[in-house]
Amino acid sequence: IKNISSRFFNFNHQDSIDFEDSGLINFDLEKGGAGVFNYSTSVWDKNLESTLTVIGENGSLKISGQYMNKLSFCHINNVESPVFEQNPSDNHRFIIQNVVENLKGKSDIATNALEGMKVVEMIERIYVCNSQK
Repeated sequence: IKNISSRFFNFNHQDSIDFEDSGLINFDLEKGGAGVFNYSTSVWDKNLESTLTVIGENGSLKISGQYMNKLSFCHINNVESPVFEQNPSDNHRFIIQNVVENLKGKSDIATNALEGMKVVEMIERIYVCNSQK
């Protein structure tokens, strides 16, 4: 990502955490396109919704729901719509199951350290751009 612009807030946790509970991040993608990331842990009572929307030249998709467990829209050229399992509170078990099976040598790991490092690098760049304002 490049041309990063971000704003962070601590609306409801000033006495309990030293970091933000909400943020807005705008960025451009290195190979073209743009992105927006909004988040908040400042929602009363329960998780409201998480949504990932991707709009591209060959199609679009939207994954949403309280646990990102619903495929709300999928229209991609030459791609059949996937089916999501309907148990919304149980999605993390797939990640845990993959780690355990990989440690036992029964499956390949779903993601690797390099992919995790890319995410950390992106987060660090977002914070560095914010501190330079």
